Amino acid sequence: MKQVSRFSSRGFTLIELMMALCLGLLITGCAVKLYTYGVDATWVVEQRAELQQDLRAAETMLLKDISLAGAGLTGVSGDNIPLPSADGSPTYGCSAGPVCPPNGALDYPTIAGGAPTLYPLMPGYARGITPPGGAVASDIITMVYTDTNLALNCYAGPSGTVSATNNAISFSATGNVLTFTAPTNPPPANCVLPSGFTYPQALNNSVNGLEAGDLVMVGPNASGTVAVGEVTQVAGPTGAVAPGNQYVITFANGDTLNINQSGQTNDLTALAPAGGGQVANLQANRIFVITYYLKNWTDAAGNVTTILYRQVNGQVAVPLVDNVANMQFTYDTYNSSGSLLNATGDGGESVGVSPNLIRKVNLMHLTVHGQLYGTKSSLMATQGYQSFDVQTSISARNMSYNNRY
Repeated sequence: MKQVSRFSSRGFTLIELMMALCLGLLITGCAVKLYTYGVDATWVVEQRAELQQDLRAAETMLLKDISLAGAGLTGVSGDNIPLPSADGSPTYGCSAGPVCPPNGALDYPTIAGGAPTLYPLMPGYARGITPPGGAVASDIITMVYTDTNLALNCYAGPSGTVSATNNAISFSATGNVLTFTAPTNPPPANCVLPSGFTYPQALNNSVNGLEAGDLVMVGPNASGTVAVGEVTQVAGPTGAVAPGNQYVITFANGDTLNINQSGQTNDLTALAPAGGGQVANLQANRIFVITYYLKNWTDAAGNVTTILYRQVNGQVAVPLVDNVANMQFTYDTYNSSGSLLNATGDGGESVGVSPNLIRKVNLMHLTVHGQLYGTKSSLMATQGYQSFDVQTSISARNMSYNNRY
């Protein structure tokens, strides 16, 4: 058996230990760097996916509203409705308070010195804010169409003689309080119900019933007159609706949008018979006046976020997507001679062209950017935000085939 000398050396030298330590640190550093790259890549992908998802959702809703502009207004003469203005200009884009877009309430177009008029599509060229860091003012856009989910039309009177037992709309003596009576069951053939319904909903139901701030289009009457009023109060029985149930809708002056101007030209009261009473075959529908605009929001730390809002009638505006950098539109339309005007910013309003002649809406820019600055990730440029920008065009289909020829 071999003996080991007590003078022999065993183990590692200091140099070997230092080399091993350096190699270990190198391998650990590489692993940490790879992990950091993985975390950064995940952050980049997640933020881009969130940006794209938010932008697509907002774009889908915006384009759907534009495509519906004018739907349900084809029975209205000229597809536009003159509004009263003797007691001040009616407005849109505001809710109770009033809370309006940053640059103030929006006035309805007055073409060639006429009365303020509700059109299916109303451009707001450069009427929005200039987003932080931007160079130009953003645009506002508004579209109008009828609601097909609340069967208000079923509360209109049947053809024939008006009587106390039918469901013709009844006006108060002042003309600005309307009583709607539920129809027979089954309802008459002229009652257009939403899909899946066999009887119209209660007008004060909690899901999509009428409420203060809603706009109701009434008419045309025998003379072809159509008027719009803003709901200020709804009264009626609660629970399930039954034939004969009556709902009293008030359209009082002093409403948020200054639509109600009792006794004035183009007001809802112009449809009322002298002294009040029923009017046969008078249709009624809720309409949506939908406005998209940008607005800045500042948090407690002073950070500013630009948000795209969707405003419906006189209801509270709903935020759709934040960190919006731009929103701009142009319009393809016709002038009074029938010549095509391409890519006009205001839809031709500055040269006296009616918004009814708009045929196509061009979304030039809808741009969003990320929440965090680019220096977060070494996989990105060291300056700036991630961003997405969409550009597309859409036909105002309910206008394109009705007002051109």
